[in-house]
Amino acid sequence: MHQIFIIPTSQPILIGIYKDYKLESSHSLPSQLSEALIPFFVKLKTQGIVPKNLYFVRGPGSFMALKLIYLFAKTMQITQNSNLFATHGFYFNSNSPIKAYGNSYFVLENDEITLKSYSTPPKIKPYILPQRLDKSLFTETINPLYLLPPV
Repeated sequence: MHQIFIIPTSQPILIGIYKDYKLESSHSLPSQLSEALIPFFVKLKTQGIVPKNLYFVRGPGSFMALKLIYLFAKTMQITQNSNLFATHGFYFNSNSPIKAYGNSYFVLENDEITLKSYSTPPKIKPYILPQRLDKSLFTETINPLYLLPPV
């Protein structure tokens, strides 16, 4: 049984194919999520890989990426009967700040995600796909994690 984990907020987009929760292959999609995600999954399907479980980062990050991954995941749930699980991105970037806008970054402190301004850009670590997918980091709460008010 395959599990697929998507980090839609990274650049490039990261996708891990897991078999029995162990990383089998990793992929990076250099183009936009809206252009690359569906062709990637079509290719997986031709290889006989249809995920029973779909895991993804639900935020924080780009509003567009969060909306798109949510809609894609819900479509997979309806059309492929996939189970959906999501979490925040700090688990996969060594708890590094995540760019919000301008000099503002999302940070995780004391289990709370807040917005923090920096006078000089902080060190940002890249997202990394784990070698083993830890189910305990994910929940069935899949709604996008919007932390900024709409403009």
